[in-house]
Amino acid sequence: MQAAEKIIIRDDPLWLPPALRDRQKALVVKFRVSEAERLVYRKKKRIPVSRWAEKYRVVTRGPLEGTRWQNRTTPYLAGIMDASFFPSVEEIYTCSPPQVGKSAAADTCIGWVADRDPGPVLYVYPDEDTANENMRDRILPMFRLSSQLRRYFTGAGDDETAKKINLKHMQIYMAWARSAIKLGNKSIRYGVADEIDKYPETANKREASPLDLLRARLTTFRYSRKLWVVSTPTIESGPIWVLLTSEAQAVFDFWVRCPVCRAYQVMEFKSIKWPEGERDPERVVSEDLARYECPECKSRWDDYTRDLAVRRGQWRERKTGQKLFAYLRDHRPRKIGFHLRSWLSPFVGLSEVAAAFLKGQTSKNKLKDFLNKHCAEPWKDYTTERKEERILALRDERPLGLVPSGGIISCLTAGADTQKYGFWYEIRAWGWGMILESWQVRFGYVDSFEALAQMLVEDEYYDIDGNRYRVRLAVQDAMGERTSEVYDFSRMHRNLVVPFKGERKLASPTTWSKIDVYPGTTKAIPGGIRLLRADVTLFKNQLAGKLEIAPGDPGAWHLTSEANEEYARQMCAEYVNDETGFWECPPGRANHLWDCGVYNLVAADVLGVRFWKRPAEKKPAAQRSEEEKKRGGRWLEKGYRPGWLNR
Repeated sequence: MQAAEKIIIRDDPLWLPPALRDRQKALVVKFRVSEAERLVYRKKKRIPVSRWAEKYRVVTRGPLEGTRWQNRTTPYLAGIMDASFFPSVEEIYTCSPPQVGKSAAADTCIGWVADRDPGPVLYVYPDEDTANENMRDRILPMFRLSSQLRRYFTGAGDDETAKKINLKHMQIYMAWARSAIKLGNKSIRYGVADEIDKYPETANKREASPLDLLRARLTTFRYSRKLWVVSTPTIESGPIWVLLTSEAQAVFDFWVRCPVCRAYQVMEFKSIKWPEGERDPERVVSEDLARYECPECKSRWDDYTRDLAVRRGQWRERKTGQKLFAYLRDHRPRKIGFHLRSWLSPFVGLSEVAAAFLKGQTSKNKLKDFLNKHCAEPWKDYTTERKEERILALRDERPLGLVPSGGIISCLTAGADTQKYGFWYEIRAWGWGMILESWQVRFGYVDSFEALAQMLVEDEYYDIDGNRYRVRLAVQDAMGERTSEVYDFSRMHRNLVVPFKGERKLASPTTWSKIDVYPGTTKAIPGGIRLLRADVTLFKNQLAGKLEIAPGDPGAWHLTSEANEEYARQMCAEYVNDETGFWECPPGRANHLWDCGVYNLVAADVLGVRFWKRPAEKKPAAQRSEEEKKRGGRWLEKGYRPGWLNR
C-alpha cells in the first residue's frame, strides 16, 4: 500500500454535512491509493497501435518468435492496426491468406487495448481446441513477454486459464463458434472473430450465426465498440467474402512502390514471371526462377526487392484510390475491409506462388488452394457441361496437319492469341454453307513472329487426295503489351493477318476501326491496316454451342487425333457469370486455345463462309496430277508427317 494522500478542503464546501462545516475551516481528508489503482488510472499518452507495438510487443509465434515487434517486417499490418481505432470505425474485416500476420495484428490491437483503453474482450474461434491452443500459445505469451502488459496480471492462479484471463482492470474471454451460451451471456466492448469461414452457419439449431451472436454482445458499448473479423476466404458465399464485398463501406488494397521507378502499384499475380514453357513447380522453387515485373519500368524484383517495395507501400481505397487515413477522415465509414495477397508477405517467396499456380493447373483441389491461400479469393466451382472428356470425344482419326478430303472444305482460317513471349494458335478448316462445320488442322504454341508467319503464310496443307490449301484469313489478338508489334506484323501480311480487339458488347457482330491514317487527320491511308473488333460474348456463346454438337451431327467442331488434355482443359476454362451474362476466366486458368477458337469463328464470319455454296462438281481424282496423288498418298504411310511438322 502507498502512503496516505492528503487533500485539504477549504471555504466550507457545500457538499459536506452542516455539522462538519462548522467544526473547522479546513478539512483534511486522508486516503490510500493502491499500486493497481495507480496503474489503471494513471493518464497515458495515446499513441498509435503500430508505435505501441514496436515499444512493448514481443512476437509470440512464427520464425521471429521471442523478438521485438518491428513494423518493417510486415508493413501492411501497421495501417490495419492504426485504422482500427479511428473514431468512426466499428468493424474491421481482413481477408487474406495464411502467413501474412492477420491474426497477429488483431492480437496486437487487444494488447494496446489492455494498456491504453481497457474493456472486456471476447475471442471467438472455430472450435474449442483452437480456442485453447491460441490462449496458451498466443494470448497469454503476448502478455507475459511484454514488460508493459505483464504488470496487469493479478497474480492469482485461477485468473489465467484456458478460457479466461482476469486482469486487474479488464477480462479477456475465449469462446468457440458452437458455444452459444458462452457467446450469449456477456457484455463485451471488443470482439475478435478468427477464421470465420470455418464457423458453422449457426451456433446450434435454435440460435443465430456465431457472428450475429458476437455482435449482440457488443450492443451496450454503442460508441466505443470494436469488432475484428479475420479469415482466409473459401467460397463466394463464405462469411469473410460476403463481409468484404457486401457489408464493408470501404475496401482497401495495399499499394507497393517500385524501388527503381518509384511507381505505386497493386501487386497482381499476372506480373509474376518465370521462364516461358517451364511447368515443373519443384524446379521453379528450387532454382528460384520467379520474379515480379514492374508494369511501369519492367524491372524484375527478387524477393528482397519485393520486400523493399512493400516497406514503402501504403493502403488505398479500392474505388477512389484515396489514401487510408485521408479516406477515413473524409468519409468516416463504420465498416472497413482490407484485402491482402500472399506475395506481399516476406514469409512467402515469389517462386512459391508460381509453383502453387503450376500445381493448380493439374488438380482442381490445388487450384482451389492457390486461389484461397495465395490470391485470397474465393473458389468458384467452374464445372460446366463442357467436360474435358466431352471435348476430347470430338476427336477423329486424322493426324495433326491433315485437311479432311472429299471436297467438303471451303477454306482455312487461323486464330492467334498473343502472349508476352510467344503465340498460341489454331488453324481450322471450314465446310460449306450455313451449318459452319469445322475441322481442326493444327494447333500449338510458337515463340516468335517468324515462326507464326511460317505457319500462316508459307506452310501449305493437304488432304488425303493431294488437294492443297493455304490459310485464307488469320485473326490475331492485338491487345496487351505487344500491340505495336502485332500492327507491324499485320502490315507485313496485310492481305492475310488482321489485328483484333474483343468487346464484351457491340451493336453488330463485327466492326472495323481505322489504324493507319494521315498525320493530323482521321482519313485512312489507302492500303493501311484496320483493327477488327467483334462482340466476343456472341462468338463465345456460338463456340459453346458448337462444342455441344455430337461429332456425327452437322455443324460439329471436329478435332484431330492429337488434341490433348491441355487443349480440352483450355476449352473448358471460361464460364458465364450469371449476374452479368458475360464470359469470365477464373484466375490461374489458361484459356488461350479457347480464344483461338473464338478468333476462328470471327474469321469465318468476316469471310462470310456461311454464304459460300459448295461447287457442283469437283475435279475427279483420275484427272489429278501424279504429284498431287503422291502428296496425298504419303499420309497413308505409317509415321509420315509433312516437312513443317519435322522442323
